This record gives sequence, C-alpha cells and structure tokens, in this order.
Amino acid sequence: MGARENIAFLVGSESRVELFRTLAERPYRPTELAEQCSCARETAQRTLGRFVERGWVAQSDCRYYLTPGGRSLLEQYNEFADVVRGADELEAFLTNLGSVAEEFPIERYRGVTLTKATTTDPHAPIDRYLTVLGSEPVDSFVGITPVVSRVYNEAAASIIGPETEMELVVDDSVLSVSESEYPDALQRANELDQFELLLTPSDIDFGLTVVDDYAYVGAYDDQSSLVACVDGNSEPLLSWARDVYSDYRQSAQPLR
Repeated sequence: MGARENIAFLVGSESRVELFRTLAERPYRPTELAEQCSCARETAQRTLGRFVERGWVAQSDCRYYLTPGGRSLLEQYNEFADVVRGADELEAFLTNLGSVAEEFPIERYRGVTLTKATTTDPHAPIDRYLTVLGSEPVDSFVGITPVVSRVYNEAAASIIGPETEMELVVDDSVLSVSESEYPDALQRANELDQFELLLTPSDIDFGLTVVDDYAYVGAYDDQSSLVACVDGNSEPLLSWARDVYSDYRQSAQPLR
C-alpha cells in the first residue's frame, strides 16, 4: 500500500484516529480499547488488525501498542491536523496579514488568542490591542505599524515610563500622517530619550508589537482597517515576531 492509501485509511474514520491516539497512552487489549473509545469490540479488533498490517501497531501478551513507526506517524498527523485547524480558524487573519502571512507559524497557533472584527463588534481587535498594552509602564516596547491614530498614540503613551525602551518602525505614509495630523504627539515622542522612531523603505501592510515578552500581530484590510489580530507569549509566536521586527529594523533608518 502506498502513502496515499495509508493516509486515506487513517483519516477516513474518526474512530480509527481515536483508536490510534488512544494506543499512544499505553498498550490495550481489544476489549479495553473498545471500552475506552466507546466503540464495538469487533470494530476495535478489525482496526487493530489493519494497523498491524501497516506496521503501525504490534502485539505482545494479547495487548496492542504503537510501534516506533506508528508513534512517528501519529506525531506527524497531529502536526498536520494543527496546521489545517489553524489555517481554518486563522483564515481572516492570514488573508489580511499581507507580506508576512506566508511566514506565520500556523502549525503552532495553539496558545495564542485570536480576535476578529465582526458586524456587531467591529472594534474588537483594537480593544484587544488596548487590553494587551494595559496602562502600566513596561520595560520595552518595539513595534511596526501601517497606520497611526490618536487611539494608538494615547495607548502607547500610557505605558511609557522613565525606564521604558521604545522603538517604532514606520513607512513614509505613516510618517506623513503623523507629521500632518499628529505633530504634537510626534514632537513629544521625539523628545523622549528612550524613544526611537525608524523609517523603513518598505511599505508596511501589517502591525506588530512586542511588549516585554508578549506579542501582538494585527491584520489590516485594503482600507487600512484592523480586521483581526493574534496575541500571546508562546515561544513560536514570540520568536517569529522578534525575527520579523529585527528584519524590518535592520533596513530602517533613525529619524533623528
């Protein structure tokens, strides 16, 4: 049997996947396995036989257990299932994430909070951003933003303390809006010794903030409206966010 046939066999029945995953816990007799998975003994026995045929399961003392190959297959299956589940749940986010969407670690999406704008709550991602930032001074704040607004300016100002180190990467469009519509806020920010504003030659089409050891990533539609975001402190998300920020920072130039 080829790989396609084996994959089709495993995923063709939810009970097979459940039986397969249950065997990862410990060896089972067919009757025990059927009781654990709430299926007929005949179903468990027949499925075990097919697992054995494929080399995924072996038998000892009337008990069945996963072989090393079976455990490897289960691990790969779980990772693939995470990718599929993550792609489905994060569709609105990924669709609008722009130039960095392909690099986003959806295979490790667990452990992050997803927030989407809805017709009844169009400002949910912005509210989530304000919640993530909080109102207490932080040690460090680094970010990339495709937009500027009074809400964002005030939120950032509320968490900057005497010891806060802050960097913000913007593109020409954001800088122009800041200079024309929020000159006072821009001047106050530039007067802070611990604040550095950097200009990147690249157009920015996503938002990213890392506050201390917590990351927030925003996805914007064609009208520059924040439509979805994810946030969390999981290592895959933090590592990805820091790498993206580092890449943009390296190509940016300080404005003072």
